[in-house]
Amino acid sequence: MDSENLQPIQAEVERRQCRRVKFVTQVQCEALERNEFMTARDVSTGGMFINGRFPLPIDCELALTFRLYPKDPVITCRAKVVSSRVGQGMGVKFLDLSAETQQRVQKFVEEVA
Repeated sequence: MDSENLQPIQAEVERRQCRRVKFVTQVQCEALERNEFMTARDVSTGGMFINGRFPLPIDCELALTFRLYPKDPVITCRAKVVSSRVGQGMGVKFLDLSAETQQRVQKFVEEVA
């Protein structure tokens, strides 16, 4: 093997600032004249990953509606797409969770972890 042709491998850097937990639920996503139900894969106080074959583009803002538990009140918030992979889904950052809702999500994350 020729050592001159070896390329260094860079590890993916973990950019998440909040602890995420597995979380599977239906999420209504509204943006760009689209109104679709998708499935969340995980959640944190900062955002969530939403599965979808045709995710929205990075920097797109959207409205989300979901529940943490089936009988819980609905959470509605704005979010921004921070990662998008066709065929897989998109990572979104919550933009306007109220303090009360942030506490509910934090409690959920702690209970599920």
